[in-house]
Formats: sequence, structure tokens, C-alpha cells
Amino acid sequence: MNSTILEKVQTALLNEAKLSPNLLSDLAGLEQYIAESYHSRSFTELLQNADDAGASRFKVLRVDNHIFVANDGRVFSHSDFENLCRSAHSSKMRGTNIGYRGIGFKSVVSFAKCIHLFSSDLAATFSREKTLREIPQASRVPLIRIPHPVDPKEREGYEPELQSLFGEGFHTIFIFSDLIASEIETEFEAFDSTSLLFLRNVHQLEFQTSVQKLVTLERQETGDGLQQVKLSTSDQVNTWTIVEKNAVALAFVHNDFGICRLEEKIAVVHAFLPTEELSGLGVKVNGDISTDPSRKKVIFDEHTFQVIERIAKLIVDVIIDCLTASNRFDDPISVISALTPSIEPRLLAFKQRSFMKELVSSIQKQVGSSFRQLRCCPNWLNAADFYKFAERSGMWTPMQQVDEIPESSRFLKFLGAADASLDDISAALMDNAPTLLGCVDIVAYLVRNHSTKQIDITRISNEWRIWPTDKSVHSLKEILYEPVALKDEFVDMIIEKISSIRELHRFLNTFTDENIINTLIPARGSNESILNGQRIVEEKPSGVSAQQQSSTKLNQLTPKPLSLKKWRSGEQQVLAILNLQGYQLQDVSRQNVGYDLEGKTPSGEDIFIEVKSIDYPGQPFILTSNEMAVAGEKKEKYMMAIVQQDAAILNLEMIPDPANQLEMTRKCRQWVWECIRYEFSPQTFLLE
Repeated sequence: MNSTILEKVQTALLNEAKLSPNLLSDLAGLEQYIAESYHSRSFTELLQNADDAGASRFKVLRVDNHIFVANDGRVFSHSDFENLCRSAHSSKMRGTNIGYRGIGFKSVVSFAKCIHLFSSDLAATFSREKTLREIPQASRVPLIRIPHPVDPKEREGYEPELQSLFGEGFHTIFIFSDLIASEIETEFEAFDSTSLLFLRNVHQLEFQTSVQKLVTLERQETGDGLQQVKLSTSDQVNTWTIVEKNAVALAFVHNDFGICRLEEKIAVVHAFLPTEELSGLGVKVNGDISTDPSRKKVIFDEHTFQVIERIAKLIVDVIIDCLTASNRFDDPISVISALTPSIEPRLLAFKQRSFMKELVSSIQKQVGSSFRQLRCCPNWLNAADFYKFAERSGMWTPMQQVDEIPESSRFLKFLGAADASLDDISAALMDNAPTLLGCVDIVAYLVRNHSTKQIDITRISNEWRIWPTDKSVHSLKEILYEPVALKDEFVDMIIEKISSIRELHRFLNTFTDENIINTLIPARGSNESILNGQRIVEEKPSGVSAQQQSSTKLNQLTPKPLSLKKWRSGEQQVLAILNLQGYQLQDVSRQNVGYDLEGKTPSGEDIFIEVKSIDYPGQPFILTSNEMAVAGEKKEKYMMAIVQQDAAILNLEMIPDPANQLEMTRKCRQWVWECIRYEFSPQTFLLE
């Protein structure tokens, strides 16, 4: 029967060619154009065709000047064989097969002069030389057009390998003879093993060429549209989680700890096989996207936009699953981090069209109003207190770890989430007292915004429990009814946040008189007084002259007679220490500029300082990508201040130019850099 297939197809195509040899010559030109357009994609086209044929195994073997490409898929039918011979003539339907143009196989003409096909009993040869003998009037002929019977003498040269492959269970074998280029070997070397991730059938690929490689894929359906995939090569094993719905999919890579963010340059778009288009996220995305003939570039036609919409809808569904604790994913924090765009979403509006830009825009449209009730931790309130209030009030929030990833938090706000307002937490303040730091955060926020007339007094309840004394945390109503001094640490921390006690006095004056305020905030000790609402502290002589202090080396192990409070943050401690030594610094830690302190050195030079707190010497610390980028830009003007403090002392180590001086390890799960080794010969300060 199969010999009849060859005869019928050959006869029909020869008759057409004899009637129109010029058309045959034109097809030769078209074939060359296809080969050039599919440059460096010939091998993947063969892999794609094998997958469409239902093959589970795919093997490439090179022996001398022959390359064998075999698969165990369906054998060739009459229509399959005719479609192979003709150009742009395919029975494949878009959406049901990876390939659909019917021209991809023509790309192989760039590296072989002769091609043999064996599929069950079908045996055919494609040769320009043999075609010219049949159509001598044609000026040139295509390689893949008219099939010819296989020459028995030629077959003897590759018969052992052919039979061996049939014996291994392969059903269809292409043999490329008289190789004219080494490009196909280059393709083998550059082959991306993740090409198997979104194929429907092929799960084993073997190279026995100048490249020796075995790639296997194990796919386990875990339910609810999830697949666990183990992709193994001779030198590594990678685990992936694939989420699939409505003919589109997302692929999340795993590290030793679970899902992590994929490196940007390999987080590409797949049109079943990988393109060169970046997804813009920390995952691979797949769909029946339109591409140019080489399958390297995405074509933005109506079909592609429909696929992008489905991918965007899938991403939104996954994010909502993570935010609503659906237990679909073991590590929802890492999933959201991986789905966060690598570029600030609002900046994409100013970029040229790209898949990333279209996808992020579509995600925002798909979200609609879904995230309008989502509340993130505001920058004026510490996360511990915010999430305690949010839980008690039933507020919908992202997980705290997600909120603490700046890029993910900004992305959620781009999608409609907002920072929680005072009104959002106000009900919880009636019955739930914040921590001391929470009291400071809230009162400082009220004082600042009331003084600038951004909060009307009618929005502030005197029943909020935010005023700590030494015994308990009270409402303003309680402490005005029975005045008692506010906790000293609370007052000191408030002053640090608002810079002046005068503003706190003005705020309290709105509710009560000066006598009660003096009871709430009494002067402490003979060296302290309050003048017009401003606390004045007379420093005791330290016994060290300013000249002696300025000449002391920064990292010398010498206790300093500074007035450092235990409750201060690392940033505030470093600020106090350095400003006393002649620096002129200010705290910019809330501005997300890549460092915590900025200002001038004692000699007047610009300085930028990032503060990292550690629990013990040698403890690793992290830098965000933003901090690392700024450190690399500022170089010697950027310093790392490492702070270790306990109940009695504070140790401070200053490291200049950390981007070049420290050993960093790239961590992808939250876009951070981790330092695991550094010298720690700190300057030591006593704490009060």
C-alpha cells in the first residue's frame, strides 16, 4: 500500500512540474526563502512535527556524514506524505496542532543535499539531482517537492543504523545525507531542554551526535489544572509547576526551597516551542501565539491578543487564589513574586510595544475592580501592628511577606490595591491596643497630618487606645479624665518621628489644656526642661574633646559616651553616631531610594549609607536589587553600616563600596542579593 502512496504522490507532482517547469523553479526560490526564515530552527521543526504525530520519544543520531532523526509517532499516511511534499499545504488545524503552516519541514534544505524518509513501509528520497533528471527544462528545482524511490545501493550505506532504530521502536526516520553545513550541530548544542515543557506528547529526547545528551520529562497531574514536571538532563534535574487553563499555561521553576522567580532572560514566551520574546514576568508563558516563520518573534495580530487575554486571565486567577489562601499552591508568596513584572508596571506605558507591555496591560484590564478592597500595609504603620488589626477587623490584605516585597506590593497597587487608611483600622483601635511602636506610628501620623490640616479633628476618636503609660495603654478619654504621665520611651520615639515635641503639644492642645499636657509629658531630671513646647536637654560633658572624637577611627573598638537608646532602630542609631562625629546626615529610609541615610561626610563629600541590622556577627544580610544597583552606581560614596545591638551595647561596622568589596550571592525568589561573608571589627557603643 505504501509503495502506492509514493507512486501516486510522485506521479501527480511530476505531471504538475512538467506542465509548469517555471512554477517548479519558483517553488525552489520559495523553499530557499523558507530555509532562511527558519534559520537555526530546523531541528525544532522536526521535534514539533514529531509531537504533532503523537510521538513520545525523539532521537537524533549522527554516523559519519549522515544524521538520523527518528520518532515513535504515527506513521505517514497518504495525506501526511503529500502535505510534506507540497508547500503551505497542511491538514493541521490551528489550536489542535503545534504546527499549522505546512512549510516548516522545508527549512532542512539548508544543511543537507539529500533526504530520505522511512515510515513503516514507506521509503522515499528527496534529491534535486534526481528531480532535474525528471524535469530537465526547469532552471532550478526545490529539494522537498518531488519524492523518488530510494536507491538500494545508497541504502546500504546507512542500513545498519536504520534497522537499529526500527528495532528500538521508532516508526518514522529521516536521514539527512551529504551534509553541507555544520548549522544543525550548532542547533543541537544550543538546544533548550525546556522546549519539552509545553509539548503535548514528546517526553524523551536523545542526542548521539557531537552533543551527547538525554532529556527526559516526567509529568504528573496533581489536579485543579496543576502539573508537577521533572525535567532531567545528563547534568541536572529541574522541577517545574505548570498551571494550565483554556489552552494557555504558566511554568514556574523550583529551587531547593520550592517555586522561585525565573531568571529574566530565560523567562520567555513559548508558542509551544520557545521564542525569543520575554514574558516580562518570572515565569514562562505558553499559548498558541502567532509568530514569524522562524518562531522567534511574536506577531501581534488578533489571534495573539486573544491568547494574551487568556494568559492574563489565568495570571489574575492564580494571584487571587494566592491572596485568598485557597491552598492551591504550597508557597503562594513565591508564586506572586514570580508573577510580578520585572519592570515597574507604570513605566511600561512609555516603552515600545512588546509582549510584556501587552500582557501587563491585559492583566490590569482582567482584574477590573477585583482588587479594590485589597489593603496593603501603609508606610506610616509597622507591619506587625497593621496585620494584627487587619486580622481582627476582617480586612482583605496580601500576606505580610508579599507586602514586604516592594516590587510585588507595587504590582498589587497597580492592579487596584491601596494602602490601608486610618479609617480602615480605626474600629480596631477601640478594643485592641497596638504595641509601643504601633502607638508611636499612629500618634506620629496623627500629629503630622493634623498639623498640615490633612486630618480633621473630627476623624480622630478620643476612644482609640494608642496612649501608653508605664502601666497600660489608654485611650485619650481615659488619660484626660485621670491624667498620668505618658511612657518616657513613647514620648522620645514620638519626638524622633516628628522632630519636635512642640507639634505633639499643639496636637494635645486641641483636646485639653497646658496643665494636663505638662502632667502627660513632664520634664525629666535637672538637665531637662521644656521651653515653649520644645524639650531642651543639657548634655553632660563627655570628657572627650570634639577634636579627639573626630580623630578616632570609625571602626576602632572604643566605647563612646553617647546617649543611645535601646529602642531606637538601627538607622536612628547610626544617624546619631555619625552626626556626632561630624557627618551631616538625614534619614531617607522610607523613600525607597536604595539607602537609608544620605548627606555629607565631615570633609563635605556626598555619602549614602544603607543600614543592616544583624543578630550576631557573620549573620547573612540581604540587599534588594534596587540597593545593589545604587551601590554599584555610587561606588565609594556608598557605605554599608552593619549594626548589632543587644540589651547593653551596640556594635557598628562600616564597609565602603559594598558592591565591589563584598561577596554577594544572587537570590531570585525575592530579587535580593545576600552577603554571607564579611569582616566584622566593630566600633562599640554603650546603650542606656
